[in-house]
Amino acid sequence: MPSIYLEKVIPESNMRRFYFISDEHQTTFVGYPVTIIFGRISERATFVTKVFPTEARARRYFNRQMRIRQRRRYAVVKPPYLREKNEKPIQLGLPLY
Repeated sequence: MPSIYLEKVIPESNMRRFYFISDEHQTTFVGYPVTIIFGRISERATFVTKVFPTEARARRYFNRQMRIRQRRRYAVVKPPYLREKNEKPIQLGLPLY
């Protein structure tokens, strides 16, 4: 499972949120971690890591989180650190709704 960066920007509602989920096939001594970072764009973010005993359970959690973001209309975009300085987010693929 790759790392995925999502954004939901609705200027009329003053909504500027991001959601980053990562499972880079990392293994630890205790299991398989899935890392989630979320919050408002350009503000302090919340960082959560959950560790699962099997890769299948980690993948199921990852897929469930992606379905939730899909229902909430997040779109997969290029991460800010890969964009040019004045470049606006370009949607990568279809919107998640």
